[in-house]
Amino acid sequence: MKILNESLLDKMLSYIKTYQIENGRSPSYRNIMKRFNLSSLSMVCRYIEVLRQRGLLEKDNLGGIEISENLSCAKTIIAPIVGTVTCGKPILAQENIEGNYQLPTAIFGNNELFMLYAQGDSMEGVGIKSGDVLVVRKCNVAENGQIVVALIDDSATVKTFYKKKDYVVLHPENDKYDDIITKNINILGVVQHNIHKF
Repeated sequence: MKILNESLLDKMLSYIKTYQIENGRSPSYRNIMKRFNLSSLSMVCRYIEVLRQRGLLEKDNLGGIEISENLSCAKTIIAPIVGTVTCGKPILAQENIEGNYQLPTAIFGNNELFMLYAQGDSMEGVGIKSGDVLVVRKCNVAENGQIVVALIDDSATVKTFYKKKDYVVLHPENDKYDDIITKNINILGVVQHNIHKF
């Protein structure tokens, strides 16, 4: 019997929990197989069984994955979703709160957060696609290489941040786009999570 990949076990458990939070139900075995590019459903079954044996999840009467009971009592943080941020050219920043969402601190942490819809394709190189929901830690500073939501004049954009001596480079992760070089920038936050819609 092949040794199971412990890293894959952790990623699979995280995926299942995130899927449950986002969809109110568990992913199917086929969802999991496609998500992790596994060769067969029987391999998914092996991993799910190991997670069950370790007490990390339960199966329902039909063999599916139970919703984790601790999701309903987990500590949460409220994060507003405040419109759309471009992943191409900057667009007018929209600060209209469209809704508030409870996010479990076990996954998203305790920092002050807000969420934005990504728009455009300039960050596809790091897996951010148009329509994804970005979970952003609110702050006004960033380190080189972090993905930031930045305000330039009245427009917001999401790019990889690099601080130079006299200016800032906002780097797109798509060769179709040029760097944005500016001295006038306000950092709104650092992207912590990307919720991708499959």
